Amino acid sequence: MSNQRIRTVMLGALAVALALPATARASGSPGPDKERAKLLRAKAEALFDQPNEWRRATKLLEESAGLRAADDPEAYDCLLYAGRIRASLGDFGVATRLLERAGDHALARGAVMDAAQAYVDAAFAAKSAMDGTAAARLVSRAKLLTGSPMLSTSQRGILLARID
Repeated sequence: MSNQRIRTVMLGALAVALALPATARASGSPGPDKERAKLLRAKAEALFDQPNEWRRATKLLEESAGLRAADDPEAYDCLLYAGRIRASLGDFGVATRLLERAGDHALARGAVMDAAQAYVDAAFAAKSAMDGTAAARLVSRAKLLTGSPMLSTSQRGILLARID
């Protein structure tokens, strides 16, 4: 097995170890509650056309993500939307945290492209927050994922273009 593949597998294992307990802690509940999570996401989406309510929408999305099972891709969607909204509001530190969590969640599910995209978004948010250390760390994580055999040549090219 090549060093690149070993690093990819190790990063995935680390993400599982770090992301899953974080999801459980964030929810404050013993397990997933899919119906409540759906309701919270719907409430958040109803606020998307009201810019004055976007912070509230992001909190609802984050809560929805925390109520979902570790293998539920909608948790990733909720965290990604919340992070992007926070970035559009200029809350770059919060955006960085949410986008990195989205990446960790995707990686834990084996969704390498989604994870890398979220890490790149998080790196941009960190750079906007003037956090060069976090930006470099997140770019490094995204670059590491470009070596994954789970990516097509096209996907790899898209990621490398965003990173450069």
